[in-house]
Amino acid sequence: MKQVSIIGGGNVGASAAFFVAENRTAPVTLIDIKEGLTRGKALDLMEAGPLRGYDTQIQGADAIEAIQGSSVVVLAAGRVRRPGESRVDLFHENARTIQGLCGSISQLAPDAVVVNIVEPIDLLTRLAQETLGFDRRRVFGVGGLLTSTRLRCLVSRELGVSPREVTAVVVGPHHTSMVFLRDTIRVAGLPVRMLMDEAKLESLVDEARAAGDVILGMAQRSTAYYGPGAAAATLVEAIVRNQHAALPVSMVCQGEYGIQGLSIGVLAQVGEGGVERVLEAPMSATEREAFQQAAGELEQAWSQVRAEFGGK
Repeated sequence: MKQVSIIGGGNVGASAAFFVAENRTAPVTLIDIKEGLTRGKALDLMEAGPLRGYDTQIQGADAIEAIQGSSVVVLAAGRVRRPGESRVDLFHENARTIQGLCGSISQLAPDAVVVNIVEPIDLLTRLAQETLGFDRRRVFGVGGLLTSTRLRCLVSRELGVSPREVTAVVVGPHHTSMVFLRDTIRVAGLPVRMLMDEAKLESLVDEARAAGDVILGMAQRSTAYYGPGAAAATLVEAIVRNQHAALPVSMVCQGEYGIQGLSIGVLAQVGEGGVERVLEAPMSATEREAFQQAAGELEQAWSQVRAEFGGK
């Protein structure tokens, strides 16, 4: 049986563990260096099982050695953003943690698929893949999956339909410069432009684009964690169950979308080996220009933080 390990017992990691357990995807090990933290949360999650209808095995551990032999490892250990702080500001603080964890993963779980949900997603996913030395298809972050889910929620609320009927694809950096592919925003297959005017659609896109900052501003002491946890669990399920699911992820590209050596959000087919192939979604001229501009800015950010980080 496949084993899922989640490193980081904070709100995001614990939420991901809950969603993986409730989906009955695979046994889960939740790991954190804070003694007793994950053991207590694992017990709490197990005791919720009879009420929520799952019997998934969940255990907590204080030592990284608990990931031994895992099929999937989720990176959820890192400091979250503070109000007004950019994702790039987090890089230097979280990069050391990610590098250390990846060193352990490469030794203890060399065959694992690694999913990153630590901010800044694109920059740290690139660092993780570089540190691990794994095939790029086995290391990816949540990418545009979370933001596309937020837009689906907003469109469903506006139109009074089930969010299950709404589709949307978001590519580009996990940042406000992300690109919403308008032709993919549909309700039961119908282009959303048939159901609402352009101004309303643009307002919903803007709301989805800013959702993470809005939640952070409201909560003050915590960023979003149910949404990111659910996004991570969706990726884990696609891997464990070999679903060949089409999902937006942040991964290192080697020519796809015209990107070389940079981790950025793309649409991909995900199965038990990780990313099976990148699906290059059609873009309008405006979307292509926005994507290229955002990618250029991300490349500059990567070059800057990598040079600074490497020099320390």
